[in-house]
Amino acid sequence: MINLGQLLGRVGKIETKPMNGSSVTNISMVTSKKYMKDGQKQEKVTWHNVTCFAKLSEIAEKYVFVGDLVYIQGEMDTQKYTGKDGIERSKSFIIAHEIKLMPKAKEHKPEPKQDPHFDSNFLDSAIPF
Repeated sequence: MINLGQLLGRVGKIETKPMNGSSVTNISMVTSKKYMKDGQKQEKVTWHNVTCFAKLSEIAEKYVFVGDLVYIQGEMDTQKYTGKDGIERSKSFIIAHEIKLMPKAKEHKPEPKQDPHFDSNFLDSAIPF
């Protein structure tokens, strides 16, 4: 049997807590899907919960930040709990086995402007020594 969840999305929130001599990191991630409906552009945004334990938690705490584009792979899980209002609910999340930080976009640095009439070869030929 296979239980595999994969996400490529942006980090919306990250929180690390100590747990039994180790740590647990919870990450809230967002993904989006763009599509056309009745000739109009639509976008569906979905929030996902990711949990990291032990060494992966330490790595996430140190290197993952809000706004980062991150790839997560792990095991899908669901837990049932009773809310403060007494209603039973369930929470779905991914227990991360792998985290990959995607490269950040390079800052665009404009090219230095050059005079179109400037000939760099002229300088080499004009120097007498």
